[in-house]
This record gives sequence, structure tokens and C-alpha cells, in this order.
Amino acid sequence: MEQLAEFEFSVDEQYENEKGAFRVISIHGAEMIIRWENGEEICTEIDLQRRIAERRQREKEERANAGKPRPKAASTSKKTVFSGFALTDFKKSAYGTTWRSRSQLGAAVAEKIVTTRFKFNSWAFGNKPEMHVQDIEHHGHAANNYQARFFVRVDQQALHYGFRVARPDNKGGMSTDWNSFSGWLTQQENEEMLHEIAVKDNLTVCNFTRPSAGTLLSSDDGWRSDESGRQTGKEALAVYINDTPETKPFDLQLAGTIDKDEAVACGRDIAANIAKLFTRLLPLYQAAVSH
Repeated sequence: MEQLAEFEFSVDEQYENEKGAFRVISIHGAEMIIRWENGEEICTEIDLQRRIAERRQREKEERANAGKPRPKAASTSKKTVFSGFALTDFKKSAYGTTWRSRSQLGAAVAEKIVTTRFKFNSWAFGNKPEMHVQDIEHHGHAANNYQARFFVRVDQQALHYGFRVARPDNKGGMSTDWNSFSGWLTQQENEEMLHEIAVKDNLTVCNFTRPSAGTLLSSDDGWRSDESGRQTGKEALAVYINDTPETKPFDLQLAGTIDKDEAVACGRDIAANIAKLFTRLLPLYQAAVSH
């Protein structure tokens, strides 16, 4: 197989990505058609495949420079280091995955959040493909489902990460984190700051316990519904929350989304990208846990 050096793809040459060996069938501008050995064929972005190839080459060189074979998970007592997502991580369950481990993505993200006030750690969320990042002292002070937290979650198509805080229904008692956050959000300057972050990082808002309510998409002029596309203005966030009666649960999720191929192409750098957003969202977390 041709050595991937500068990763200038050529028609009819063979290369390799996470899925296996493939051949370039044709190149059209910024895209190319590739075919794997099993006959599967897709049109893909050249830049995406180049970044995947560069990451694979870099990791290969790092292993060679270390003078050691690839570590075996079952034969070493040392903590493993997060090296990036694999395509096999993107599924409905957490079975067979390791990225949620506190010594992997959790550690890589927690140590990169820029703060002097909090000491963050991570917790795998049940048997779901999801991980939470919280301040060590605050974690466990109340029902975990209703605590403010940063989260990282995958599904079959994408990586989702951001901030969550929940309000229980009238039978679930009260949530001091939600009360503190919602009080903070009623101040105009805080809502404007949240909106500014959402626009900059292309974040969406949804009620995770009620998907039928739709999603709010951020824009320069305010928020718009993902269903109608209608511009609803800057007051739409408060309206969206208040449309759910206080007797019903509301799980606010402010999230960024990255396609799974893009997340895999980022390699270990995805941890820094996640930590940057969590750092920008620290005012929201601080507002929720300060009570």
C-alpha cells in the first residue's frame, strides 16, 4: 500500500482510513469518490480524508518513536490515554467502548477546562454512551439527574456536547440548581451572553425530556424554531422554557454537534475542542451551582 506522506490523493491509488483500505475512483474539486475493498463506494471531502490520514500517520510515528508495540489494554496496569474516537464508538449503547472512562476522555477534558474555582472530574452515565463532567464538591449533593453538568454524548450519527440542567416535575421535588440557573437567566445581560455564546459556537437548545417540543437554533437576530424556520426573536428562549408548565419536567440542553466523521478526524484534539466550549459555558455552570 502506498505510504501516506503528504496525503495528496491521486486517482486509482490506494490509501487507508478507519474503515479500511480504499481506492480513489475520481476527484471532483474538493470531493472525491472512494471505494473500499468490499465494494462500498461513497463521495467524501478530500480535506476530511486528508486529516484522518495525517492523524493515523502521526500516531504511527509516535508509536515508532516510543520504541514500543501498541499497548495491550488487558496487559498493562498503567492508565490508558485518550487517543480519539473510533467510528465504532458511535452507536446506541456504551457496550465495548472505552472513551467514557475517567482516565480517557474525561481526564483529557477536565484538565483542559480553564478555571480556578472548580475542580472537575467525569462520571460515565449508566450504560448509555454519555459522560458527565462536574465539580467534585458539587457532584452528589442532590439527585444527579437534576444537577447542572457538562455532558458528552454520542449517537449513531454525531457527537453532542454542552451544558445541561434539569427541573423535575411537581412530584420530583425541587432542584436548587435549576432554580439558581433560571433566576440567573431572567437577567437580560445573562440571556444575551448565553445567546452570544450560542451564535459563536453554533449551539442549539432543546428540552431533552420532550423532543416533540422541537429545537431552538441560534442566529444573529435571535432564535428560530427548527420546525418552522420562523425567526422568533431574542425572547424566544424564555417563551420556549415557559411553554412547558412548571408541573412538567424540563431538561435544558445547550449543545454543540459534530458529525461522527469529523469527530473521528479530530483524533485526540477533540478533547481540547470540548474543553474550550465548557470553559466558555462556565458562567452558566457557576450560576447553577452557586446557592
